[in-house]
Amino acid sequence: MHLDAPLRVDGLGDIAVDVAWGGMFYVLADADRLGIDLSAENGAQVVRMSERILAAAKDQLPVVHPENPDITGPTITFLGATPVDPKTHGRCAVSVSSGGYDPTRPDAVPGALDRCPCGTGTSAKMAVLHARGLLDVGEDYVNAGPLGTTFTGRIESLTEIAGRKAIIPSLTGQAWIYGTSQYMLDPTDPFPEGFTVGDIWA
Repeated sequence: MHLDAPLRVDGLGDIAVDVAWGGMFYVLADADRLGIDLSAENGAQVVRMSERILAAAKDQLPVVHPENPDITGPTITFLGATPVDPKTHGRCAVSVSSGGYDPTRPDAVPGALDRCPCGTGTSAKMAVLHARGLLDVGEDYVNAGPLGTTFTGRIESLTEIAGRKAIIPSLTGQAWIYGTSQYMLDPTDPFPEGFTVGDIWA
């Protein structure tokens, strides 16, 4: 939706950002240029800066999905940085807003840091890289999150959405099972589809 768009951000001044769709509308900014450390230990500052950028982008760079006018944005911030692991191509931090930036409370932490590299965020990043001619169909993009865990994204093909160029991405990652649960339904249970009791909370 936007590449290198100028954005005036409270406490940061004028910066350049991208805005792209990856499942949500992301505002993407370069953490290296902003001097923001994307380590998990620095999560509070990452969230504060992300929310400042998001508040400015909502005001100055509003966007609407080309096929669904009810989907607007940006709604989330993706801070990208130079990778530290040579096996990766990028590094990021994504924060989930819990109320938005309040200029009267600049030290508040209005959200939570996503521990993973973020699948929809990685998709938005790949769309931006492709728009810049830096990532082609069939090429991998390995993205690391704040804890060093990675997602491998790939542009499978190109398409158009309501006349806008778009990518069809795939993502792979690793997860670990840490527990199992078992649910059963007795054939004599009189409520096999569950139940509600309307006055349970008076």
